[in-house]
Amino acid sequence: MPSLPARVLITALTLAAVDSVLVRLDIPWRPVEASLYLQASVLWAVFALLGALPAKLTLERMRARSRSEPTALRAGLVLGFWTALPVLVHATLDRHTAFEGLAGVKAVRPWLEVFGVTLAFSGLVFGLDLALPRLALDKLRWPALALVLLTGFFLPLRSRSVAHSGAAGSAHAAERAGLPTGEVRPNVLLFVWDTCRSDRLAPYGYDRETTPNLASFAEEAHVFEDSLSVARFTLTSHVSLLTGLLPSTHGTRLTYLRYDRRRATSIAESFHAAGYRTGGFVGTDVLSGRTGVRSGFEVWDDQVDPPVCDTNAWSLVHDVQSLLASTLGAPFRGNGLPHWIQDFQRPAELVLESALEWIGNADERPWFCMINLYDVHWPYLPRDDSHEMLVSDYEGPMDGYLFRSDAWDGEHEPDAADKRHISELYDAEIRDLDRAVEGFLAALELGRGDTAVCLTSDHGEAFGEAGKWKHEDILEPQVRVPLLVRPAAPSPRGRRVSAPVSSLDVAPTLLGLAGLPVPEELPGMDLLARDPEPGRERLVEDRDHFDPSIVNIGLYSGPWKLVRRGFPPGATYTLHDLRSDGLGELDVQADHPRVFEQLRARMIELRELADARDRASEEFTQSAEGLKA
Repeated sequence: MPSLPARVLITALTLAAVDSVLVRLDIPWRPVEASLYLQASVLWAVFALLGALPAKLTLERMRARSRSEPTALRAGLVLGFWTALPVLVHATLDRHTAFEGLAGVKAVRPWLEVFGVTLAFSGLVFGLDLALPRLALDKLRWPALALVLLTGFFLPLRSRSVAHSGAAGSAHAAERAGLPTGEVRPNVLLFVWDTCRSDRLAPYGYDRETTPNLASFAEEAHVFEDSLSVARFTLTSHVSLLTGLLPSTHGTRLTYLRYDRRRATSIAESFHAAGYRTGGFVGTDVLSGRTGVRSGFEVWDDQVDPPVCDTNAWSLVHDVQSLLASTLGAPFRGNGLPHWIQDFQRPAELVLESALEWIGNADERPWFCMINLYDVHWPYLPRDDSHEMLVSDYEGPMDGYLFRSDAWDGEHEPDAADKRHISELYDAEIRDLDRAVEGFLAALELGRGDTAVCLTSDHGEAFGEAGKWKHEDILEPQVRVPLLVRPAAPSPRGRRVSAPVSSLDVAPTLLGLAGLPVPEELPGMDLLARDPEPGRERLVEDRDHFDPSIVNIGLYSGPWKLVRRGFPPGATYTLHDLRSDGLGELDVQADHPRVFEQLRARMIELRELADARDRASEEFTQSAEGLKA
């Protein structure tokens, strides 16, 4: 019989191969990398070592009953059973823990399913124990091991990504899209600086040195001074950026983390149909390809954590550690990130390196690329040099992990010094991001005139203004975002535009930059084709809450902002005059009853269909069927 180390190794290699195949089936758009199998093998070896004790007790029980020494095959099957069983049980229970936390596993059904899975797995192992010895597999054990290794390291699975049409198909695609086939079309880049509020950037008048490189870029760009995001949650906002539609139209939200192609078409599909190669490179797991946001992209690079974090084995480690962190705290709790090697994000340098490699490949087609950089999102952990430059001395209780910090005292009320400290940490992180982007933009050689760039953000951030933090509301700092557009030209002339614009304008503008037709049904506009009207109305939809009663809808009209919380008839309203209240904090409806009634009636008119959709969506997601979906 092989020694215990040998059995552990064979068990780990075999189960890691199975897990790697399952990952590739789940994430077929990622390239096959040996690192996935290597990391999975190490993790499964740990599981196998933990399973060695119950396996030993089981074999001793079997030996006592049969009065014979177990075969090597039986010993391996028993070890495999005890190694894989915890992962199977967790995967079964995990189906019942979606938005309900652990409440779902308190019912009877999940445990009946666990019993059924355990029984079925036991039957499978028992059947293999009976059948395999009759096949005289001793001579095949080495070829079998070789097959396991080849499967784990190299097995490619067919990707569901958009087909690669190649440079030769570009003219045909352009012809199908109704475009001239002889003209050269520019490359188009959508640059999203996640969680970046506009008032912290030099092009928007900030007096601290956070973005010297962006300031240089802005000299050749259209700088839109009054720009709003349409949502405050990363996935929701990105879907709006890529479809040009309001969240209530495309349907994506916190309680439905999906992009539904039946409700909205991504401009990535339009670019691809016109002969562009399309690539997306993201710095956060919130934009995982599993959500469907990769629709239309030939390449979607969303590997933000080590590959092992995608395995079923790691999913068990993740949830056990999270449970221990919530119940026992230290040492399992790490400032709100209770994961030893997983933080669901990656730095800008890695995202940009991957994007630049793709941009520079030999494909002759023009490209459309979306890049999400997540660096200035929580937690606020700038590098030492930026910290020294922009963060003043501070001895208070707050750090960059904010209220999730292990050091945070929940009884402390943040004062002016605390707010200033967090704000300065954020500034320093913007400085880091600006520096990382400098080299990337230089490598694009924008002076050649063949690449157009649109730079924006998905939402802003609050640092205690009006008692608000992060981006869980629609206070002005949480929805004011940059929007800069540099057309494809050697040295375009920069200009500043004060007219009101919105994230809904990004998709039409990107299509316009490439000379592609803008669908008439899009509510936004190509900002380089004409300037918006000064009194233009805009909507902000904060539907990303588990509780429908705190859904926030903002209607902007001239200097006025009307906010509705909840759904009619129980909705409440506030009116804000942004000329005297830059935060959108003070309710002035009593002072301006006529303006209030006009805007309330207008919101009812604009939201009639959207409210019906939202009610249906909320009813669905609060149901058991919706939670399962």
